Amino acid sequence: MNIPRRSFLKSSLTCSLLGGYSASILLAKGESIGKNRPLLKPIHDQIVCPWKPHFPRHDHQLIFPLDDERLLLVWSEYYSQSENPSQKKGHSGIGDHVECQITSLISKDKGRTWGDRRVIQPNEWKHNVKHPNLVRLSENEVLFFYVGWDSAKQRNVFCRRSTDHCQTWGEQRQISEPGWYCNNADHALKLSTGRVIVPAHGPFAEKYIGGTAYKGGDLHSFVFYSDDGFRTWKRSADSMTAQGRGCHEPAIVELKDGRLLCFLRTTNQRLYQSFSKDGGVHWSTPEPSELPAPEAPPLVKRIPTTGDLLLIWNNVASPSNWPRTPLTAAISQDEGKTWKHFKDIENRSSVDAAYPSVTFVGDEALVAYYSRSTKWKRDSEVTLRIYKIDQFYA
Repeated sequence: MNIPRRSFLKSSLTCSLLGGYSASILLAKGESIGKNRPLLKPIHDQIVCPWKPHFPRHDHQLIFPLDDERLLLVWSEYYSQSENPSQKKGHSGIGDHVECQITSLISKDKGRTWGDRRVIQPNEWKHNVKHPNLVRLSENEVLFFYVGWDSAKQRNVFCRRSTDHCQTWGEQRQISEPGWYCNNADHALKLSTGRVIVPAHGPFAEKYIGGTAYKGGDLHSFVFYSDDGFRTWKRSADSMTAQGRGCHEPAIVELKDGRLLCFLRTTNQRLYQSFSKDGGVHWSTPEPSELPAPEAPPLVKRIPTTGDLLLIWNNVASPSNWPRTPLTAAISQDEGKTWKHFKDIENRSSVDAAYPSVTFVGDEALVAYYSRSTKWKRDSEVTLRIYKIDQFYA
C-alpha cells in the first residue's frame, strides 16, 4: 500500500489488539490498530494558541497545575522579526531553527479560558529556545527545563528553579555536557524515589551521546537525572537506539514495580519500547511494540484516578514523519503489557495533530497538541480538547 505523505485515508487497513499479537508481524504502510475506533467528543474544544502573522507557529506545549485554582499553559512560541510578515495564514514556513521563545498563559476555570500572557523564557540563543518541561519538587518549588539552540553542535539543556509558584525563576544552569540535544515538552518527571529525570536524545558520539553535530540520524535516547533535586546531574550509563535513524523523543512512565517503561520514536513503522530497572541509569535493548506509528513522538502517563496508563500517539504505520493523523488514545490496565479502549482524539485526514501533552484535573483530562492544515507549511497552532476521564473507557 503506497500512501502519499499528505493523503492518509481513514479507510486504511486496521487491526485490533486482542491481548497482544506477535510484534514480528510486518505492518503495511498506513495500517493502524483498534478496529472501528470512535472519535472522542470533547466537552471543551479550543485553539488556545492561534496563528498570527507575527506568531505563526506554536507547539511543544504543556499544562501545569499551579494550585487548586490555577493552571499554567506553557509553550514554544515562534515569532517573526519581519516588519511585514506573511499575512497568508499557515504559509510563513517557520522551520525548527526560527526564532522562538517560551510563553505562558493562566487559566482560573480549569482550562476553559486563558489570560495573563507572559514570556517566561526569552530567546538568548542564536537560533531559539523551546521544549519546556516543568517538574514540581514541593508545594512551592518547581523546576523549569528547556533547550537553548546556538548551532549545529550546540543545543543544550538548561534549568531554572522557582520557589514562588512559577512567579519568578532563579539562575539559569546548564545540565547537559556541551553538545546537541533534544527534549520533548511534558516529558520530564519525578519518580517515587524523588529522582528527577529529563528524557533526551542526541546523535551518537564516542565520548558521550550528543557530543557531536547533528547529522540527521544515528540518534540515541537516554535521560539526565538528579537525586538532589537540581544541584547535580548525571546521565544514563547507556543509551537506546535502533536501525534506521535510531531512537528519539523518549516518553517514560514509572511502573508500579519501580521499573521505567519508555516508548520511542523510530523510522521502523512502530513505537519501540525499552525498560529500566534502576531509575534510568541502564536501559534494555529497544524492541518493536505492537503499536503502529510514523516517525512521530508518543506520550504516556498514569491516570491518577484509575491508576491505569494512558498512551497518546499517531496511530498509523509509516517510515516517514507523515501522516500525523489519526491521533489516538489507548488504555493499559496491566502496566503496559496490553492496550485497549482505542479511541481517536483527531482523525481528519486534512490536518496534522501531533506532539500531545496531557494533564489530569479531577475527573477531567486536558489533552493539547499541535495542529495545522495539511495545506500549511511548517506553521501550527495549539489545540486543547478536554474530556471526562471515563470517556477513555466507555
